[in-house]
Amino acid sequence: MNIRLTLLLFFTVQTSWAQQCDFEITTISNQLNGKSTLIEKSAYEKVIGISEEYIEFTSISEAKLVQNYPKIFKRKDSCYEFKIKIDDETCLIPSVFKACKNKVQTKEYLDYQFKGIYCGNALIELSSYESWGFLSIDLINGIAFYTMGKPLTSNGVTAISYSNYYTEEEVALTDLKTKKQYMISIEGWTTTASKVHKNVYYLKLVRMFLNDCKEKVKYLKVEIND
Repeated sequence: MNIRLTLLLFFTVQTSWAQQCDFEITTISNQLNGKSTLIEKSAYEKVIGISEEYIEFTSISEAKLVQNYPKIFKRKDSCYEFKIKIDDETCLIPSVFKACKNKVQTKEYLDYQFKGIYCGNALIELSSYESWGFLSIDLINGIAFYTMGKPLTSNGVTAISYSNYYTEEEVALTDLKTKKQYMISIEGWTTTASKVHKNVYYLKLVRMFLNDCKEKVKYLKVEIND
């Protein structure tokens, strides 16, 4: 592809995006009966002073986890396999998720890294040719859940995560006990900060690339809708 065509495509995409300045939330999964509400900047700033600290991850090696939890971390060839719950709208059905190593410089590239433990879960970062994410594995029953972004929690009850995939922001709220999730996507925006207070999460999002949009910052409240 020559430089002129590349630039043409770039500015065409920019122009197309500039015509779509709306903040649209798409629900991907709602096992938790979650709710997302836009709030004013003043409401977000009030939370900053009373927000809770996110729990720090405790570092632990892959070898130590295998030694301490041999029934959960069983490596076969270059992969670990974990049960993960998938909602089929009627029940939670265990499936299998793999963490593998295949460090070839092709589309078959796969890798994982043990990041630590938090609230009774081990965290593994996954990466592949065009994707990434995190597996949280319950150290009691071995059940895992997946998030695109690193999960953050202040109380060990729920966790928030967010990450951007080619301008599409994915936000997931997870119940750490049941592994159920509330997951949304927002096109053209990315999260730059998050706060939590009493199990309610507050996100600051900024518009990506679109300087023609009147509003470039939004504030979102994410919670379980009791």
